Formats: sequence, C-alpha cells, structure tokens
Amino acid sequence: MVLNTRYLFRRLLRTFEITTVCDVGSMDGSDALLFRRMLPTASILALEASPRNFALMEADQELRRTSIRIFPFAASDVDSEAPFFVVKAEYAVGRDRGRRGMSSLHRRSDGSQLEEVRVRTVRLDKLLAAESLAHGSIAFWIDTEGMALEVIHGASGVLQSTRMLHVEVETKPCIGANQKLFADVEKTLIEAGFVLLATDQPQHHLQFNALFIRADVWRTKARQIRWWIGAVRLGHKTLRFMPGRLRRMVVSLIH
Repeated sequence: MVLNTRYLFRRLLRTFEITTVCDVGSMDGSDALLFRRMLPTASILALEASPRNFALMEADQELRRTSIRIFPFAASDVDSEAPFFVVKAEYAVGRDRGRRGMSSLHRRSDGSQLEEVRVRTVRLDKLLAAESLAHGSIAFWIDTEGMALEVIHGASGVLQSTRMLHVEVETKPCIGANQKLFADVEKTLIEAGFVLLATDQPQHHLQFNALFIRADVWRTKARQIRWWIGAVRLGHKTLRFMPGRLRRMVVSLIH
C-alpha cells in the first residue's frame, strides 16, 4: 500500500514500545527530535558521517538538551574506514537541506561532489552492543544514499530485536553504479522475518521510502496497526476532528 510512511513510523513507535531508535544518515537531527517527542525516555542515536553536517549537529543545543546521542559515523556492513563523498551545498542551519543530505559512501557521477574525506564506518549491531542497547525493542530510520542494504547487513546481529525499519531505497542505480536496490533490500528483510507494510510512492518510482515491520509484530499488533493505517489514509482526520478528551482516550487505547 502507498501512504505517508513517515507519519506511520512515528505513530508506531509507541505502539511497538520501542526503547531504542537509530536515525541513520541523520543530516541535521530533525527526525531524531521528532522521535524524541514520541518517546521521551527512549535511547535515540543519530549517525551523520558528513563532517559539515555533524559540526552543525554538535552545535545544536536542542539535540543536546533532549539527550540525543550523535556519532560521526557512516553505517555499513563492516567496522573500518572508507572514503565519503561530500556534495556541494550551503552548509548552514536550515539551509539547502535537500542537497546537504546527498553525501554518500558512493561516488556520485553527476558532478555534485565537493570533496572526498575519510570516515569511520560501523556495523550497527556492534555499535548498539557497545552502547548496551542490543536488546529491547529497536527501530531503524535509514536514509543513507544508496547504502541501505549494507546498513541492514551491518545490523544483522540485532534484527531479532528490531520491530521496524523505515528505509530509503532506489529501483535503479541512480546514486552509485554498484549500489544495491529495493529488490535486494526487500529480499533480505523478508528472509530475516519482516514484511513490507507500506511505501510512500508506487514501487516503480526511482526512489521511495519503505516501511518494514516484523511479521510476528504484525500478528500481535494487527488491530493497532490497522487503526493507524486508517488514520493515515484519512489524512489524520480520524483524530483531528475528535474532541480532545475522546482523542486522548482513543490514542491511549490503541497504544
């Protein structure tokens, strides 16, 4: 099904009782801040490999105030170092957000490269183990410019504890000549026990976001999931036009 996966992901964080969220390819921490609003006590980690973006995040007092932990790493399938290709953009708070999020471990062929830097690459399962966060209920928000499959492979040790993944994917190699595509991501996650819940664009599009959840979570939380899907399809009107007290009661019941 096609719907607003960004909204659905946020709403399912409480439904799935998520205790750790990884914002992978964070860019500026804005998504991590939204997750914090939904989960006041969860552990929220934000990874951003671009040195220019990371410097802005380090200076962001809101990220510090809300206890969002930031790491200057690129998630991949190996703990190592690798070249990282930073694109031309205006690196300033609130500016050029689209291009600031285009840097990648892939070398782009469209002339947008600004510079090549060396970054540390990490496996998410090892990072979470080192932070004592490998257990509990995990959610991944992955926007890594053509590296989605490698990120998922690097999280294989914690996929059993992972309840959902929101992943930016491509259907053609539009970022890197050797990048893996949506079909590879879907096959890997289905084999790992996940189901594709929704995408935010038809699956023939060049790039879109896909929301996967564990099959066993779907079985145990089907009623709540269907309720939120209905709310998203109605453009959130289901909640918006309810009286405040009734809205709060309904939300508490479906969580």
